Amino acid sequence: MEIIFILILIAAAIVAEYLFYIRGGYKRISYRAELGKSEVFEGDEVILTEIIVNGKLLPLPFVKTEIVAPAFLDFGVEAEKNKEGICCIPSVFSLKGREKCRRVRKIKCTCRGMFEIGASSLYGSDLFGLGEFVIPVTDARVRLTVLPSPLSAEDLTPDNRQLYGDILVRRFICEDPFLINGAHEYSGREPMNSIAWSASARAGKLMAVNKDYTSCSKMLILLNFQRRDDIVAPAVEGVCELMIKAAAFVMERAEEMRAEFALSINIPDQEPLTVGADTGFRLEQLRRLAAVEADCYLRIEEFLRSQPVREFTDVVLITPTLSFESANFLEEIKNHGIGICAYSMHNEAEAAFCSQITRKLKEEL
Repeated sequence: MEIIFILILIAAAIVAEYLFYIRGGYKRISYRAELGKSEVFEGDEVILTEIIVNGKLLPLPFVKTEIVAPAFLDFGVEAEKNKEGICCIPSVFSLKGREKCRRVRKIKCTCRGMFEIGASSLYGSDLFGLGEFVIPVTDARVRLTVLPSPLSAEDLTPDNRQLYGDILVRRFICEDPFLINGAHEYSGREPMNSIAWSASARAGKLMAVNKDYTSCSKMLILLNFQRRDDIVAPAVEGVCELMIKAAAFVMERAEEMRAEFALSINIPDQEPLTVGADTGFRLEQLRRLAAVEADCYLRIEEFLRSQPVREFTDVVLITPTLSFESANFLEEIKNHGIGICAYSMHNEAEAAFCSQITRKLKEEL
């Protein structure tokens, strides 16, 4: 009889506990996710904080969330991903009555892009797993922008020095006092501080320095994903990612030179061409690159001829393959006094103004 009575008490306790959780277990529970930074560069780490609050006296022995995130974000745990490249990272909590629990995760951003992170539902149950409940979570997703990281100088062969310093022009209003280009015989009209004493000693007479003219560079960056001139299709994903990193590299150099620049991409729905020069403008263009999907809209030759190249002092072409047709067009505009530079995986035209991207070349091919 005692055993039967004890079993009846246990069963009654289980039923009472079940009814408690069925009626009130899902009430007064809140969940939110916070990011330490909403915008980082590729390869950086960001902190994701999950905060769950139990606002009632009834404890919650088991509450589970599933963080839905792209597989490109490394949470440091193994998680299966679906066909769309989305994975679910589970988090299990156990809360006392009126308790707040905070969990911090480090996320390594391994690929550029714009992502949404967060849980859509909370799953919970009582101590025995009988009183299960599901709570939809609203406004718990956070947005993360991963900007592309630029290539380094070691990723280019040869290292093209054209993107460093000022450029020479034929005529300008004022001379550049810091740019010296040879010397000429002193005529008496030059100021004394322009005398080149070393050249005077060699020539045996007074010599004055030749001061050249400089102008700020205005750069047009052309980004093309087309695999080849005869194939209107983008290159493989890895090559396109390198092209994006090369564009980030050129924009970084342009900002260091304090040069104005514009970015034009050969994709459908291309944004209007805008020119800028400061850090804020470069970040805007990096956000464009973070969101861009590798595609091609025009053949490379049509794309080149559709650009206002005559409005710029320098043109930088970034393309998977530099063909003879593209190189010939660039040579044409180079003859009009426009500086030309190209970055490519393959330099089929063997153009001297082309630097080859060697980073991960063997793996991508």
